[in-house]
Parts: sequence; C-alpha cells; structure tokens
Amino acid sequence: MNRYKKLVASLLFFALVLSFAGCGIGGNDKYRVAKTLAQQQFCVAFRPDDKAGPAVIAAMQELQAEGKVTELSQKWFNSDVSTLEGKKDAVTALAEKPKSRTLLIGCDGGRLPFSGKENAGFTGFDVEFAKAVCAKLGWTAKFIAIDVSQAAVELGSGNVDCVWGGYAWEKDNADVFASPVYMKNTIVLASLKSGGARSIGGLADKTLTLSDNAYYNAMLEQYKNLKSKPAYIVRVQNGTADCFAALNDGKADAIVTDRLALGYYYSR
Repeated sequence: MNRYKKLVASLLFFALVLSFAGCGIGGNDKYRVAKTLAQQQFCVAFRPDDKAGPAVIAAMQELQAEGKVTELSQKWFNSDVSTLEGKKDAVTALAEKPKSRTLLIGCDGGRLPFSGKENAGFTGFDVEFAKAVCAKLGWTAKFIAIDVSQAAVELGSGNVDCVWGGYAWEKDNADVFASPVYMKNTIVLASLKSGGARSIGGLADKTLTLSDNAYYNAMLEQYKNLKSKPAYIVRVQNGTADCFAALNDGKADAIVTDRLALGYYYSR
C-alpha cells in the first residue's frame, strides 16, 4: 500500500513538473513563460547632490509603513511585491524639511503596469507611487517619458530630477544616488498558451517582438539564440501594449516582456 502511495505521489510530481514545462512557471491560462531571462531590482535614481533624494526616500518609507505601497501593489499586480522597509515618521525625522517644489520625474512611457501613457496621461504602479510621495511632501509631480537606461545622462542634463518607473538598480553606479530597492522584476520570453514558442529554440522561423527598450534589447545580446533563432525580430515603439497586441493578433510568436505584465494584459 505504501509503495502504491509513493508511486501515485511520484506520478503527480512528474505531472506537475511537465505542466510547468508546458505552460511556463509564472504564466496564466492565456500566456506562457517560455523562458526567464533576467532579474531586476527597481529603485529611484537621483543626482548625487540633489536634496530631493533623502526626502523622497523618507516619504517612500512612510507610505510603506502606512500600507499604501501594499495597496498600490495589490491594485496593479494582484499581490504585494513591495520589498521596501517601512519607517513611521521618516519625513518628520528629516534634518531639513522639504520645501515646496515641482519634482520632474523621468519614467518609461511604455512599460505598463509599471509606468506608461494612456489617454494622454501617465499611469501605472510607479506613477501612482510617485504621486503619493509628492502628495506627502507637498510637492507637485510632473512626469516626462525618457529612456530610463540613460538615467545618469538625463539627471546630469537637468532634464529630470529623478528617474522612477522601470529603472533597474545598478551596482557601483557612482553617477547616480539610488533609493533602496522597492520591488523586484523579472524579464521573460512569453507566448500565447494556445500556441507560439515554448522555448528560445522554438523561435526558429518565427517572429519575436519586443519594445525598443534598452533592457529588453540587452536580452538579445545576453542570449545569442534569442537573436539568431527567430526569422524576424520586430521592435515596436509604443511599448508593452504594442507587444501584447502583436501577440494576441498572431503577428508575433513570442515577446520579451515583464512577468508582472502577463497578469495586467490578461483581461485587456
């Protein structure tokens, strides 16, 4: 009897493994994760000498302690993915009280559910988080679409005061002052569960679509087969929304995107 139970347990285990292999861990009943490509840690970047940094970080910590970050995370991702350590009264404890100002926030204009443009306005988890921080500090938030991988250049030119929205923490980057990491992200190769590529090898003679984003483009260099296998590589200018539109319409067999985007675009 015990041997029978062990056999059943083993079969169930292998069935589970096979189901993960078929649909991709982290996917859903519409989209498959064909390959996990990279892990990122999101933070906010500032000029090293800008006093906005400590004030913004303090407000982020207070909002985390108050549960606001968890609330926004549940709204945009259906789970709490925040990693920031909360701290009550962090703003009150600042040595220098924040003065009224407009904070120029550079963000990715096409990377929802983190940040992006919809109906001529900016929206997304990072956008709402930044707005909540500015409200706590008595500031006005102004969003500017930029290439966030060029954070140091955008900050150095004075075009923006901070980069927030799809910006990945970089070790030993002395050109920016970075906030604590507030969430983790995973870049994936994804396809429709009903068809499309199940792996990088399955991209042979097929079409791969990705947003013209430096982080996504870097995956083509990191994974040589991702660049050489597809018959066509299509880069779209309007961000993640265009990638999912191409996938849903059968114009792409797979896309490079973010794991958390799979849930966001599931019912859109």
